[in-house]
Amino acid sequence: MSDIVKKETSTELKATDPITFGITPVSKSKINPQAVALVNEFLPELDEKTKFFDRNNSQSTLSMMSLTMLNGHSPLRMLRQVLAETETRKMALAEAQVSHAKALKNIEKLQEKVFLNPDNKIASAKLRAAFVGIESMESKINGSFKDIATLITAYNNLKENYGIDDWSEEEFEESEKKHHVRRGFELMYRNLMDGGRASTSTIEYMQQYGIHPQVGFVEVQGYIAVVNELISKKQIPHSNHLEEFLDAMADKYYKESDKTTQRIFGKENITNTDIVSLIEKKDDETNSTENK
Repeated sequence: MSDIVKKETSTELKATDPITFGITPVSKSKINPQAVALVNEFLPELDEKTKFFDRNNSQSTLSMMSLTMLNGHSPLRMLRQVLAETETRKMALAEAQVSHAKALKNIEKLQEKVFLNPDNKIASAKLRAAFVGIESMESKINGSFKDIATLITAYNNLKENYGIDDWSEEEFEESEKKHHVRRGFELMYRNLMDGGRASTSTIEYMQQYGIHPQVGFVEVQGYIAVVNELISKKQIPHSNHLEEFLDAMADKYYKESDKTTQRIFGKENITNTDIVSLIEKKDDETNSTENK
């Protein structure tokens, strides 16, 4: 909490004071005193525990689901997703700075009103509400920091696990064909498990990356038969077994996409490295100028 928010006034009303909702009702029959007492006793504990959930996702959900959704286990895809998730939270933090500054200014004005007129119940109530609001805001800000810290940890773990010292946009583009071929087989597996037939979108997807849909169908059918045999023998495979199959399919078939790009564009590699090199060249020229 900001020092400004914690600043005391002559009324002794502070952000650290519990919100007890000790109002004086006009009609006492409308307010249940037992309920008020229960709220006043236990609300502080609930407020404290609420701070654990100052963001939408747990570390597990963010790392295991958000980073792999639509990305599979492609390391560079997951690294890119870390960047996208971080960028979203960075922008939220930038906007929160403005809201936080406005909230602090509002609190200062309300504190001044209460200081000048301690009997101003409306100003006192608004000040309490402002404290509740900024506490909630700062909790969410803290949640964004925790999310970014989780993403940075995931980023570093991914680099270490896959032996990635540094990576570039060009390397990302080079990895895309293998990712999409792997994804095509993953969707085929899901289709056959879900309804026993390949969807039109999966058939089209595999074609786009050079995989004959019937080849993909037979490969996945064969894998399902192997797993069924394992299960019948009480050998329970881990989901890593499926991931390894998908990795194998990507390694086996990703070169097929080169034939597709050759047919459509007249060349196997369609990545325009000049787009990337122009950016890098500009940076190099800037550094060269600064060193002179």
